[in-house]
Amino acid sequence: MASGAYPVQLLHRPGGGGGQWRNLGAAYAAVTFLRPQGQSLVLYAGGPDGGQQQQPQRIVFAYPILPGDAFERLDGVTLSWPELESGDEFALCFLDDAACGAVCGAIAPVVRSPAVVDGIAEMLAGLRVAREEGAPAPGGVDIAARLAQLSIGRR
Repeated sequence: MASGAYPVQLLHRPGGGGGQWRNLGAAYAAVTFLRPQGQSLVLYAGGPDGGQQQQPQRIVFAYPILPGDAFERLDGVTLSWPELESGDEFALCFLDDAACGAVCGAIAPVVRSPAVVDGIAEMLAGLRVAREEGAPAPGGVDIAARLAQLSIGRR
């Protein structure tokens, strides 16, 4: 697992704020580099040290961070952002201010940096994690099962 992974609850509100927030479950959040997405907000299943198993941690949610993204720290322990293409909103609820601050600090340089290559933002936007159109509503309490309904969008 990526170092600096912090326990969180992932919340989701479909369609631009009209609905209610739904708790999708617990995970561990880190900001890390993924290929081909680049710097990404990544949620992992399992504990920060992989538990007793030596298996790599499973990624259950990855969100490529692009320059100009609108992440907002709502309070000391909550970070939220809209998915511009689908209108869905996501929020991470951390256990404490320090964990939320660490993730916000890792996101800030990426959001503020200009795109190095012309058109990279548009190209990476196609890799955003978003719910596919027509997918059934997530069910159950297992975050991996619920987030399996989310996939990397293709254009």
